[in-house]
Amino acid sequence: MVRTVRQLIAIGFLATSPALLWAGSPVQFDVGYLTPAHDITTPEFQLQRPGYRLMQLDVMISTMVDSRISKDLTETTFLIEPHNPNIQIEDFSPQTTLQSPYAGNISQEKRVEYNVDGKLIANQTLTPNLGGNGSLGISRKQSSVEKVDVIPEMKLVSASGTIHRGRGVYFRFNRTPQTSLEGTTTLGVILAVPEGWSADTMTVRCRAKMRQPIVPGGPSKENELPESRYMVALYLAGDRHAANTAGHYVREEANWQEVRRKYDAQIQHRRIDSPLDYLTSIVHPSQQHTNVEKWLRTSPEKAARELPPPVVDAYYRLQEARANLDRCNGIQAISRARVTDESSIANSAVSVN
Repeated sequence: MVRTVRQLIAIGFLATSPALLWAGSPVQFDVGYLTPAHDITTPEFQLQRPGYRLMQLDVMISTMVDSRISKDLTETTFLIEPHNPNIQIEDFSPQTTLQSPYAGNISQEKRVEYNVDGKLIANQTLTPNLGGNGSLGISRKQSSVEKVDVIPEMKLVSASGTIHRGRGVYFRFNRTPQTSLEGTTTLGVILAVPEGWSADTMTVRCRAKMRQPIVPGGPSKENELPESRYMVALYLAGDRHAANTAGHYVREEANWQEVRRKYDAQIQHRRIDSPLDYLTSIVHPSQQHTNVEKWLRTSPEKAARELPPPVVDAYYRLQEARANLDRCNGIQAISRARVTDESSIANSAVSVN
């Protein structure tokens, strides 16, 4: 009997929490892997920031929500983080927005009325047959009306701002009766990039919160869903070489992640290629290399001998694509300019007055 009651409670809990029935997340995000950036540099900006240009890009994020929990979704947050340390966030949209459920101001009317009544009655009898009476009445009425317009309470619809000392930006959206969190959201970002910049990468992180009852019919609790991360490539609009370079890097990055997942078991339990390696592994058990990139970077010969060939091939293809992309991010141009400036300072004549 107790077991049956427990089963019914569990079934009721799942019925009231559709999100738990999903194989994955009830909120699905999608971001394109390639985004063009348009040059909007002005003469005023060039005077203020020599060696930098302004780039405007629109990041489109699609949010798909299961209809069973659409009313439980309370908040979505998007974070945009360029990988280039020389890129700064100059501006972004939408900005922080407040909204009221009312179309305009609220009118309040205060009415005050004063009403004063007074009455005086006098009777006087002189003889049984002679007498008189009199009365005096006073009535006064006063009213006043005070009418004012009150600004209604504003609720936060969206908030945005910079992160990482101006090297990233976040956007947060709250659900209201007038707005929906489902659909496509366009985020505008203006970047200050090095003058020689033409392509780069950034990470877009998507988060969501939903409110679900702790027990059927009981109080609810706001839970944060697993975060989604996307690698997005940027390129200078109109520059075909930059677009191909950025797109090639993102594809190689996706291939590298797929190969790592496919050969994860073999990566963790590395292959032994010779009897000497087998005896060495018995005497000195090796630690599992969870950071396979660090292993390939610090011990390339040994890693190439022990790892599956597709893993090694995917790694070096990614490094080649990264090297090609680095030639487009403007960092090398800034480094050369700094070296030139230091050389001119070192070789300049010094005068003592």
